[in-house]
Amino acid sequence: MSLRKLIILACLVILPSVASAKENPRIYTIQKGDTLWGISQRFITDPFYWPNLWANNPFIRNPHLIYPGQKVAIYDGRLELLPEYQQQEETTEATVEPAKEELPVPQELLTFKAYGDINSFISTEALDKAGRIVDTVDNRIMMTQGDEVFIQMTDDMAEVGSEYSVFSVGKMITHPQTDEKIGNQITWRGRVQLTAAHEQVYSGTVTRAVGEITRGTILLAIPEQETTIALQRSQTPVDGYIIAAHPEKLTFAQHDICYIDKGIDDGIAVGNMLTIVRPRNASEFALQDRDIILPDTLLGRALVIKADRSVAAALILKSSNPIHRGDLIYTEME
Repeated sequence: MSLRKLIILACLVILPSVASAKENPRIYTIQKGDTLWGISQRFITDPFYWPNLWANNPFIRNPHLIYPGQKVAIYDGRLELLPEYQQQEETTEATVEPAKEELPVPQELLTFKAYGDINSFISTEALDKAGRIVDTVDNRIMMTQGDEVFIQMTDDMAEVGSEYSVFSVGKMITHPQTDEKIGNQITWRGRVQLTAAHEQVYSGTVTRAVGEITRGTILLAIPEQETTIALQRSQTPVDGYIIAAHPEKLTFAQHDICYIDKGIDDGIAVGNMLTIVRPRNASEFALQDRDIILPDTLLGRALVIKADRSVAAALILKSSNPIHRGDLIYTEME
């Protein structure tokens, strides 16, 4: 046999084993106290990698629920949680022993920081109860900082001396399925402080103006901005639709805030995780006589950061495709 043939034969034998070794992962067994945040930080130095564990592993129903004894495959730059059947097949020789250094101490509750405008939509019910600027001291059309205004609002909402946020009311929002009116887009315009109570109205002073303030703009109580959200499992299965987001956005993605048509009365609570999906239509070449139902397209995950009686605001933590108004959401119970 010639030298050239020997070299080719050797390469054919060696290369598959090299390729196999390159893709052969190390296996880490999850220990008590481990978190996806800590595991991602430890093995690929990226604590924000954990959403990819969910996106790359369809069998994972909830990416935040990990248990001692589960196994993680460690590749070059990525991690995979192994399904149960694969865990049983793994040999002890491939197992990575827990390192001596401690992983970050887990908190009792997994928390997130939520920032952004969570007041760009108002439900019809909340709009009917909002205060409203009805007039000012002269015939000017727009008001600005320092101007006196007159306000109608319910006595249980009004408190002389307190400040209120001022919003202009924008586009009416209808339900993507029923076409029923469910609310309006709103835009923050500034603040007004109540200064006195009268028989039918309250007096107020515009303390801050960042846009046009006119008759008809509404007043809402200034909520305490809670930016730390504790993750909590939903107590009831809920499914619904994305109904709105920021007025200037046609599609939504990671870090955007969207609104859903379910709220406290439906079982939604701040801290619930939502899965976002879109029904998948069969292709034009599908066998139409088979009554095919295809699996939904998985779009992303969101965290509920504000909940009213009938609607809620959610922060999109991760998205694999552009998200639109009308896409479906549901809570995970497992």
